Amino acid sequence: MKPNFFDMTVHDVDKAREFFGNVFDWSFEKLESADRYYLIKAGPDSEDGINGGIGVVGGARIAEGRPLTQVTIPVTDLESYIAKVKSAGGYVLEPRLAISGVGWYATCAEPGGLIFGLLQADPDAA
Repeated sequence: MKPNFFDMTVHDVDKAREFFGNVFDWSFEKLESADRYYLIKAGPDSEDGINGGIGVVGGARIAEGRPLTQVTIPVTDLESYIAKVKSAGGYVLEPRLAISGVGWYATCAEPGGLIFGLLQADPDAA
């Protein structure tokens, strides 16, 4: 399974948006269901790569006050992948939570501590 999303947490969202917009020509769309969080359009759909999101450090408990980038991997059954993570020696940092209109999400880490997200699509998640 390929990652399909990246997420960045930063201290100053407005400055970071300006920076990445100027450097990479990314565009941003406010996500209405989240405070100070924007979806990132990192290029045209015809271009290789993935899109992402950017929000404030304080809004991401796992960031522990530091800027952070993580990837999200789409899964068909979140609970079974959480079980696979645990049985392979990894751990769950944030258990299953709903992202309204998007799906069910969990933050995990591999045994060495590298953080990644799992997302089961479900437009009815609330």
